Amino acid sequence: MTAPPEPRLRAVIQSAAEKLLTARCADDLDEARLEADLLYGEAAGLDRSHVIAAGGDPPAPDTLERFQALLARRLGHEPLAYILGFREFYGLRFAVGPGCLVPRPETETLVEAALAAIREHPRARRIVRVADVGTGSGAVAIAVARHAPSAKFFATDLSTEALAWAGKNRRTLGVTERVVLLAGNLLEPIGEPLDIVLANLPYVPTDEFEALPEEIRDSEPRLAVDGGDDGLAPFRSFADQLAAHIADGPVAVLMEIGAGQALFVEDLIRAGLGRDDCVTTIHRDLRDSRRVVEVRCGYPPAELAAGG
Repeated sequence: MTAPPEPRLRAVIQSAAEKLLTARCADDLDEARLEADLLYGEAAGLDRSHVIAAGGDPPAPDTLERFQALLARRLGHEPLAYILGFREFYGLRFAVGPGCLVPRPETETLVEAALAAIREHPRARRIVRVADVGTGSGAVAIAVARHAPSAKFFATDLSTEALAWAGKNRRTLGVTERVVLLAGNLLEPIGEPLDIVLANLPYVPTDEFEALPEEIRDSEPRLAVDGGDDGLAPFRSFADQLAAHIADGPVAVLMEIGAGQALFVEDLIRAGLGRDDCVTTIHRDLRDSRRVVEVRCGYPPAELAAGG
C-alpha cells in the first residue's frame, strides 16, 4: 500500500488557522493565518517570509511537533505575545510574558504625543524630567527615551514582576542610563520634580473586565487592566499625588484613556495640577477613538514654540 503523501506546510498552516478562528483566537482568517505563521516560525526558527516561502514543502516532524505544542497553547487562549516572548511596539521588539501587560498599538498614540510634549518643552535643549507611571514592560518609557535623548525617565510600577520585564527591555534596547525603574504606587517613589508625566493606568471598569476576551481576563495581570467600578479609581489616586511631584514652570500630563473617559480625566488632571494656565488636547488613535488626554500648563503658545 502506498503511504499517503506528507502534508505540505501550506495545508498545515491553513488547518491551524481554521482552528484558531473557530476557537475565537482571531477575528478573521487573515489574522488567524498570521498567528499560525508566527507560531510555526517560532517552532522552526524562521521569520514569517521564510515560512510563507516554504509553503510547498512538508514540515520536518520535530518542527511539526513543536508547532502543534505552541498551537495548543494558543488554542487555550494564552496570549500570542507570551508564547512568542515578544511584542513589536513603536518599531521596537519588547520582551513580554506573564506578569506584564502586552503593549497595544493604540498606546503608540501616547508615545507620539509624549515626544511632541518633550520637543516643545522650554527645557528641551537641556534635560526634561519625565515619568512613565504604570510602566509595565517599559514600552512607553523606552520607546520615548529612544527618540528623546534630552529626557531623563523615571518609570514606576506596583508590580515587581512587570518591572523585571522592563529591566530586561531597558538593557536590550540600550537605555539603562536614562530610564530609572522604581517600584511603588504611582508617583510616590519619584523624588525629583517632573516636567512631563505620562501614564497608561488601568481604565477598564470592573464589570467590563469580566466580559473581556479570555486571553486578557485570565492571562494578563488584572492589576494593569481593572480600573475599579467606573474605571477611574487609579486616575483619582494619580490626581491626588500630582501636585506634590510636578516642577514649577511648564509641565505636561498625558494619560491614555478608555471610551467616554476624556472629560472626566481632564477634570481630574486639572484639579490635581491646581493651575489656571492649562490647555487641553485630546489625541485620537488610528481608529479615531479618543485615546490620550494631554494637559499642558505654562508652555509657550504654539507659534512661539515653533519659532514663529
